[in-house]
Amino acid sequence: MTMKPSVFLFATCTALSLSAAQPADVSAQSAGKELYERHCSACHSMLPPPKSAPPVVGLSHFYHQAFDDREKGVCHITEFVAKPDAANSKLRAPAIPRFGLMPAVELDARDLRTVSEWLWDSYDPKFQPPECPSN
Repeated sequence: MTMKPSVFLFATCTALSLSAAQPADVSAQSAGKELYERHCSACHSMLPPPKSAPPVVGLSHFYHQAFDDREKGVCHITEFVAKPDAANSKLRAPAIPRFGLMPAVELDARDLRTVSEWLWDSYDPKFQPPECPSN
């Protein structure tokens, strides 16, 4: 009998902490999208056709192919955006000759992480990348 109130209290606290965490996730997604719009969208569209760089849905697709683990994928994106290196690209081989290597994005570590998480979370499992254009 005395356990029931403590089980109820535990369940209530858990539910409250989960519901409190959701706005933070929504807030992080909103902040990531805002960073994308401010710093990335001039070159990267969300969906095909591409602007002057690969679309976000394609980037996220190839990162999900390269990494099974979200944390490893987000860390790689963060490092690549801060210091792009063709040898570390996770896109198909024709991407860099077609679009060129992106310039480094100068954001602080927190914003780099936020936009990288947003890019990872923009994954659409239904997306199939189009065939690569011939050179």
